[in-house]
Amino acid sequence: MIPIMLMISACLFLIGCGATGKAMKKHHGNATARRIARAYGFQQFERIEAIRFTFNAVVNGKKVQRAWVWEPKTDRVTYKGAETDNKAAHVTYSRKDRNFDAKIDQWFINDQYWLLFPFHLEWDDGITVISDDQRPLPIQPGMANRITVSYPEKTGYTPGDVYELYYTPRYTIKQWVYHRGGSEQPTRTATWEHHAKVGPILISLMHKGADDRFRIWFSDVAVRLTGDDIWLPPLIF
Repeated sequence: MIPIMLMISACLFLIGCGATGKAMKKHHGNATARRIARAYGFQQFERIEAIRFTFNAVVNGKKVQRAWVWEPKTDRVTYKGAETDNKAAHVTYSRKDRNFDAKIDQWFINDQYWLLFPFHLEWDDGITVISDDQRPLPIQPGMANRITVSYPEKTGYTPGDVYELYYTPRYTIKQWVYHRGGSEQPTRTATWEHHAKVGPILISLMHKGADDRFRIWFSDVAVRLTGDDIWLPPLIF
């Protein structure tokens, strides 16, 4: 991952896998990872023309808010928020052109991974996935099965990242642990809560740390399907 605005880069983990494309070259072949992706609606994602969301975070009392629209078929991104000097910004760019503000794109990758990480289990190239039996949850109480997802050492904004995903019997993520660059000590541990159906896909709208100092949530979430002009909001269950 990558630094977050308001100069709090050390507080939020920023995901380093800088690709949002969906073509797999070397699939990991892990059945559990596939089931997790499908539990979130991976097979239906191709129906989505655009996805809208606002990333909100509170870290040690400091607040971050960024609004996005992503059109996955064209990899077109629209951003509304603050620049590094906290001036208002409204930017639209194509990630395919590679002619964009790298800082804003790093923010996009970070925020989009928090929102859509289960889909990256199928989208991202070269990842390694190892399955484990039940283990104690990092944020107690409870137990859950775990997979460990490792990224290549030469991929993305921070290569070599490792993620521990603790998942439920329904293959939804309950908690995850991020190790920046494969570090032995965790960089960030958080829950996956408030799952909601947004059009054909499932999204976790809330992530919390072990205490009140860290929280991420999504607002103004909606998807627009191909051939339709209507934005579909979340249906929480």
